[in-house]
Amino acid sequence: MFRQHEFEIAAVNTPPPIVSKHDVDQFCNSCVILRSIYRHYQILFEEGGDLRRELQQSIAPTFFGDLNHLLIQHLILTICKITDCEDSGGHKNMTVEFLINNADFSTAPNELDELKQLAKSMHAFRKRIEPARNKLIGHLDRHSVWEGKSLGGAGKSEWNQFWLDLQDFLQILHKHYIDSNGHFYLNAVGYLSDADMLVKALKESTYFHTLLEDRRFTQQCADVAFNSKYSKA
Repeated sequence: MFRQHEFEIAAVNTPPPIVSKHDVDQFCNSCVILRSIYRHYQILFEEGGDLRRELQQSIAPTFFGDLNHLLIQHLILTICKITDCEDSGGHKNMTVEFLINNADFSTAPNELDELKQLAKSMHAFRKRIEPARNKLIGHLDRHSVWEGKSLGGAGKSEWNQFWLDLQDFLQILHKHYIDSNGHFYLNAVGYLSDADMLVKALKESTYFHTLLEDRRFTQQCADVAFNSKYSKA
């Protein structure tokens, strides 16, 4: 049996975990979800201009205001999570740093160099949004609350560059670990968001109410509404 001090020495000398195919696959999947949430945000709050915002305000201003806030918080928090340090509290984190430090690119050192450059760029973006995570999302810093200033702002070009960096990072890992002949283009994954269908439904609801207010169609509209299987949803 190991004595206590022998066990501690053995634990210290344990080699770092080697990145597996499963690690890469799960990290890619997490990033797809992250990108999907970003597309929800874009479709609802960045595309469509003033008319889309007016549509949301006319239907559910509190809900869409809160949803905007929640999506931004989640994006910032999750991007900081995947760009966190490799270790925290004695546990390994599934992060960009973990993948670089533990992936086996001994047969492709140039690819590892490229990964490091992409990681450097992503961590630079992290520094732009990190104050919001540290002061207002992960913690509620009293001084920041009193100041009432926006934190973590980044321009559209910086956001675009982050997604391009992450896409290239995933493509290299995916090709190296999962499918050497395949492609993993994060920003081109299909069906990332169906938020456009929500916008379509919101617009169609305004058409219905316009007809409902016209006395020539009031009864027909009422019949349609009350006979719908969703009337009690």
